[in-house]
Amino acid sequence: MENQRTKENPLIMGNLNTTRTQKSELFEELMKYRVKKCETIIRLHRTFQQPVITLRVNYPGMNKSNAITRSVIAEVAEAFEAIMKNKVVKKEPCETPEGPTIFYVVKGDAPTLKENTIYLEQHHDLGRFADIDVFDVDEEYPISRMELSYEPRTCFLCKEPASVCTREKRHTQEELIAFIEEHVTGYLEKKIQP
Repeated sequence: MENQRTKENPLIMGNLNTTRTQKSELFEELMKYRVKKCETIIRLHRTFQQPVITLRVNYPGMNKSNAITRSVIAEVAEAFEAIMKNKVVKKEPCETPEGPTIFYVVKGDAPTLKENTIYLEQHHDLGRFADIDVFDVDEEYPISRMELSYEPRTCFLCKEPASVCTREKRHTQEELIAFIEEHVTGYLEKKIQP
């Protein structure tokens, strides 16, 4: 009997209609974007001498730019900007291989800003689907939750550490996407009800 973690497992192979060439091209595009992301953060740090915050959506699979991710980014960005009020110096939204992403330059102490973003991730109805990183001036890596004595993020489905579920591929892309879509759709329906 064939092992579940073979070519038939959509989590490993992605969309069955996706060819190896398409995956290779996407991987190459993602690697180029990561270099561009670092360059953007460095440029913003040099220009403004303030922390840079990136906001994107944790969404599995290859199609990271879709109605769900755009809804999440819009809702979380609105809440983020309400919390930061007049501290936002610059906002640069863009479409990336990681999905819709917003770069912010924000006045303030980077660890305090990270605590604010953790609060948003934990308390906004869609915050669990957002990935908000804070890069202090002259720092190469974002401030981690653990640096500030916060627990690691948990999995959407089983509440185990998300990094463990990702590494061990405990859930399929389909399960994760269905969960995200159900919660985002429910949130938006509640929001538009009178």
